[in-house]
Amino acid sequence: MLNPQNSREAAERIADAICIFVGYLLATEIALAFQWGRIRILLPGGASEAKSQYSAFLVLAILLWLTLTAYTETYRPHRTERLNFLVRGLTQTLLIWSLVTIAVIFALRFEFLSRRFTICFIATSMVFIFIRQLGTVVVLRSLRRSAHKWRTAVVIGDDEATCEHFAGLLTAAHPMGYQRVDVQPGKRAVGCNGNRAESGIGCKCASLEAIDDVYLVGVNDGTDGSASAGCMLTLLKQGKSVHIVPSLLDTRLFRQSLGDIAGIPVLSVSKGELSPIQAAVKRAVDFVVSALLLIVLSPVIVAITVAVKLTSPGPAFFRQKRLGLDGKPFTLFKFRTMRTDAEQILKDSPSLHAKYLQNNFKLPKGEDPRLAPLGGFLRATSLDELPQLFNVLIGEMSLVGPRPIVPPEAVHYGDSAMLFMSAKPGMTGHWQVSGRSEIAEYGKRVELDLEYIRDQSIGKDLEILLRTVPAVLRRKGAN
Repeated sequence: MLNPQNSREAAERIADAICIFVGYLLATEIALAFQWGRIRILLPGGASEAKSQYSAFLVLAILLWLTLTAYTETYRPHRTERLNFLVRGLTQTLLIWSLVTIAVIFALRFEFLSRRFTICFIATSMVFIFIRQLGTVVVLRSLRRSAHKWRTAVVIGDDEATCEHFAGLLTAAHPMGYQRVDVQPGKRAVGCNGNRAESGIGCKCASLEAIDDVYLVGVNDGTDGSASAGCMLTLLKQGKSVHIVPSLLDTRLFRQSLGDIAGIPVLSVSKGELSPIQAAVKRAVDFVVSALLLIVLSPVIVAITVAVKLTSPGPAFFRQKRLGLDGKPFTLFKFRTMRTDAEQILKDSPSLHAKYLQNNFKLPKGEDPRLAPLGGFLRATSLDELPQLFNVLIGEMSLVGPRPIVPPEAVHYGDSAMLFMSAKPGMTGHWQVSGRSEIAEYGKRVELDLEYIRDQSIGKDLEILLRTVPAVLRRKGAN
């Protein structure tokens, strides 16, 4: 009898085989419509040899896909995998399948097979499989967010504080869909063989009957390696999903790749950065888009400049030193939204200054006496940030990137400050589209920016730009 995971894999394999078959039918219809080569002999009364070659082609394509995906583990559970990694892996598998399929067809010398039909068939099949697989993951994660099929998990390890921290990360990750995450200290647990585990990982198997996933934090061989292996084997036989979590270093801020040395898992880390080609493309896009926006929005910029000057004494633009790429300071431009004596107002009121520091260098909405007459409107609509297009044009900022911070804020980044400043700051970014001022905890803001640096790519920038438009229109977190 198939367990739930094997049943899911079988259903997905059948679904992708159907996608290939549908791709074959669609390619056939397209080929018939354009009368590509000898595809016409597939009409009633056509040669049986040609029909057999096309049929063999379809069967080979399906068998090659099922064989390749078994090797690449395409149908493994993606509950713990980031979406961009999933897309990258699926794209690589599809490309390999297309090349292998074409190579096999040429090797078999199917003389009746149209090359244009072959390309059309492979392309349509790849599109159908990609949409099916990605759609399945997105739908499942959406269902998990709405409390559908909630699962339970237990975190087992020697360091209870580390386990509690990791359990918090699991419950915060909504696509994981965990209803309950328990923590079980490993040192004081009874091993699966009935002996007390003084070192390594032990587990009370009887107490894990209602648990779906088991996370073993800080597993090491020590003197109890066989007991730990026996425990994991018992859990796997019970149908549990077992995950091993190395606890020596928090690598969430880095890109990771998993390999092995003599069968021992090795986690390799690298910093998130763009390739030279990607960096050149990003800079070109920044320059072109900022120049076009400055031209198109020039009437708006002039109108706001005049309005600020007429409604509040002082300059129309606000200039402030911020930290840029590699910590290099630069002057950031914004429309002035505060009175010219804003700094003095803070100094004259110790209680106001204390509230300013307590609220992460901001004052609560509606409680800021420093705002100029148009300040609230400009901030709520994000129009005050339009002058930053000049910073983007000259290369000090990018359209998308981490927040440009003032020098005193760098202390809040601690040891991660150097990593944070390894990317050019942006007009919009992960923090801005995730709620901005609605995210009260400063550490969470830092985490969002560091996540962007880890995952930065052209595709990620495009995603953030698309999310920026509705975020601005909803005025989400604008303060």
